Amino acid sequence: MALILSIDTSSKNCSVSLAKNGKLIKTMEKISDSFTHAEKLHLFCKDLMKKSRHSFSEIDAYAFSEGPGSYTGLRIGAAAVKGFGFAFEKPIILVSTLKAMAFYNKVEKYISCPLIDSRIGEVYLALYDSKMNCLIKPRSHILTEENILKDLIKKHKIYFFGTGTEKVKQAINHKNAYFLNDVFPSSKYLIEIAEKKYNKKKFADISNFEPLYLKDFIPTIQK
Repeated sequence: MALILSIDTSSKNCSVSLAKNGKLIKTMEKISDSFTHAEKLHLFCKDLMKKSRHSFSEIDAYAFSEGPGSYTGLRIGAAAVKGFGFAFEKPIILVSTLKAMAFYNKVEKYISCPLIDSRIGEVYLALYDSKMNCLIKPRSHILTEENILKDLIKKHKIYFFGTGTEKVKQAINHKNAYFLNDVFPSSKYLIEIAEKKYNKKKFADISNFEPLYLKDFIPTIQK
């Protein structure tokens, strides 16, 4: 039974949500190719609290979508969550970005494969059954002709969704492949998992936790 502020900065979607007892109160988010997390995140948090008529002192815990995803976005989100945790002396709850996507978008009798666009020819992915048992842990995956997805899809119906969907569409053409377009990671996906973790007191070490990057950062020149 908690009032939890959830934050997701793992993709182009800068997203914050407030939930009470596992039920959504309000979400504020914006999808932008320019990745406006640094400019928008704290403003969104402040506006969300004001519009929902709650104060930061009332928050019981902060949930963070830990990745994988955008290296810079995850760093910004992690810094914000740590700041809130230290300032208000509240616990931090970490939720896998891919697991949250799968939990929110799960389909009965299908394997769920949430996808996050990574580098050229690669995606971050994980696989879950309809009961949210993890079949393949979050990993960076190269979309080659011979790969684990092509092997699994011969025997199972797989439901693909997320920011890496278009890449998988180009690599896989099979009757067992189903695609859901325009799904971005979102803070509202964290709510139910975060509430369960809060009740079990599964909190992160605020001082030492790091986002789930999966790969080393490679700087690029902005166009």
